[in-house]
Amino acid sequence: MAVYHSHHAVPSTQAHAYRKGIHDQVIGLVMLVASAALWIVPMATQDGAKDAQVNEALVGGFLMFVVGLRIYRGGSRRSDAIVGLAGLWLIASPYVLGLQETAVDNGSRVLDIAVGSVLVAASLISLLIMRADRRAEHAEAAHRS
Repeated sequence: MAVYHSHHAVPSTQAHAYRKGIHDQVIGLVMLVASAALWIVPMATQDGAKDAQVNEALVGGFLMFVVGLRIYRGGSRRSDAIVGLAGLWLIASPYVLGLQETAVDNGSRVLDIAVGSVLVAASLISLLIMRADRRAEHAEAAHRS
């Protein structure tokens, strides 16, 4: 069976390989770059509150490990959920840390919210790609039967 993209018929195995490559490598690279930004930007600038820098270093290190495994082994719903939850934490952390009377710099707040938003969006897109791939496999299996 062929899957139709624009005007060309693409064999289903090629379509699956394409979706798998986008899911595992392209989105994984976006996640890795965003995670690395959490480490590199605060260390390079030495600007901002130490509380926020510690948060960014811990979350960035954790995410680089998770995303590295994701790229090496291939993504899963679990890895996407972990990245998405870490992204949500980054979005919320400036406000949570700010409410606890810890120091949060405006630059750190912008970085955390921007990186968190990228990570949440990438994990949602990744989950949607996995869902589309599963649906295409089920449709092809139903067509063969």
